[in-house]
Amino acid sequence: MTIAEFISKKQETWNELEILLNRPRNASAAQLNRLGYLYRRVTSDLAIARRDFPQDRCVPYLNELASRAHAKVYQTSPFKRGTLRQFLHFGFPTVFRENLGFIGAAFLMFVLAFAAAYWIALTTPEFAEKIVPERFVSHIKDLEDGAWNDTSAERRNLFASFVMTNNIRVAFYAFAWGIMFMVGTAYILVINGIHIGGVAGLCDVNGVAMALWSFVSPHGYIELTTIFIAGGAGLKLGYSLIAPSHFTRKRALTDAAGVAIRLLGGCVFLLIIAGAIEGFVSPSGLPDTVKIGFGALTGILLFTYLFAMKAPKADTSPPSRA
Repeated sequence: MTIAEFISKKQETWNELEILLNRPRNASAAQLNRLGYLYRRVTSDLAIARRDFPQDRCVPYLNELASRAHAKVYQTSPFKRGTLRQFLHFGFPTVFRENLGFIGAAFLMFVLAFAAAYWIALTTPEFAEKIVPERFVSHIKDLEDGAWNDTSAERRNLFASFVMTNNIRVAFYAFAWGIMFMVGTAYILVINGIHIGGVAGLCDVNGVAMALWSFVSPHGYIELTTIFIAGGAGLKLGYSLIAPSHFTRKRALTDAAGVAIRLLGGCVFLLIIAGAIEGFVSPSGLPDTVKIGFGALTGILLFTYLFAMKAPKADTSPPSRA
């Protein structure tokens, strides 16, 4: 590809980005999302131009354009200038869908480990008892007729504390340990899948599966999805170090971290909701079927939000000079 062909192919994207950067008023949610997308396109173009056409004047032009876009993108982060509402409405679902590959990989790591541990617990429960903390094994064996809520508040709170505290910790570790070239994130997801799968399998073996699922269902869809999103953010960090593409590892990590932080910001929002549900619905005396149905409803609402919420189409027409 010649320099003329390169510029001709990319010029429309660069022009659109310039129009957005030159708008005098505050950007809408749709424009912020589009701005982030165009910024990533231009930084990729800059890397190619530096490699293939280092002496051409398009290199300083793209460098200046990317620098302006970078300042605009991070100036309007979801934690500044009142953009939190827009981020929660449209930004978080958008960045979730843009990184679905990494989030899906995190989901598979957890599910495969969960399924393996669950099967081991069903076939060789004595081995599964060795991979699940003893205090939980003891609690499972002490339950009678699946009567979770008939046990003492102290025992119920034991599992409530385990589920929520463990998932918050796991979500943070799954994100932060991605810096270890994805290995740390993979380890956290797999070991957590093994532990929860072991607990679920032992509950089934001991005839108290309904007790577990009726407790976990109301908040579990949200909390587990949060783990997968945080894990996807961690995998994105690690992948940027393994395969930085045309960029230096430092630059690739910086760009990946900006996206990963947005994913983690959305996780905080989801965990607040899950915590409220866990405090009021999960340990309540509602019938098991009602709590399981409530959990299914939260799952439907959550995935509708993540997959269907989209910002209005951006207006990229030139600003009026009137």
